[in-house]
Amino acid sequence: MLLAPGALALPPKGAPLPAFSANDLTDGAHASDELKGRPSLVVIITDKDAGEAMRGWFSAADAHVPDTVHRQSLITLKLPFIVSEGAARGKAKKQVPQDFWKDTWLDKNGGMAKSLGLASSRTPYVLALDAEGRVVASVHATVDSPEARTIWSALSRR
Repeated sequence: MLLAPGALALPPKGAPLPAFSANDLTDGAHASDELKGRPSLVVIITDKDAGEAMRGWFSAADAHVPDTVHRQSLITLKLPFIVSEGAARGKAKKQVPQDFWKDTWLDKNGGMAKSLGLASSRTPYVLALDAEGRVVASVHATVDSPEARTIWSALSRR
């Protein structure tokens, strides 16, 4: 079956996380391989106005998953060429607590979204990864949706 342009295709359960790279909010370079080694909650936004929805997932995580589960933010946007990566990082820093700047990766050209097969949306994409970096659950949903249980269940067993 062919997918329409822009259709989302979250990485399927059991699949490894696709390869991608980005810089964090301190401008440190990172690659997706770094998400191996421990279970992870990965919240991805593809729209500049989705920050509040992303924060909702991380606020709820404290009540649903153990502290051993790593929390990772991916901000992957399609911004105009006149907006620099530094300007985008600066704006994100105003919304992300400093303790989480190194766990917040950002790209302004949509590279991570392309690698992950994600369309632009104000609704976050959320992945639960096992310690080997394989997807154990994925949703395109807000934290208050019934689908969130899929993520919490997958990570509470890790």
